[in-house]
Amino acid sequence: MKPRKSTAILMAAWLSTFVLYVFVKPVDKTDDGPSFLNAVPSWVDGDPER
Repeated sequence: MKPRKSTAILMAAWLSTFVLYVFVKPVDKTDDGPSFLNAVPSWVDGDPER
C-alpha cells in the first residue's frame, strides 16, 4: 500500500527533523556556573576531619 502524498511529506519532515537533531545537537555547556542538581549537602561529607 502506497502512502498518500501528504503523508509522505509529513513523514519526510519528521525524519529530517530527527536527523537534524541527532547530527546538529546544541553544545552542552558545563561551565554555566554551579550545578545544584547533583549537589551534596556539607553535612554528608565522608571525611569527619573537615
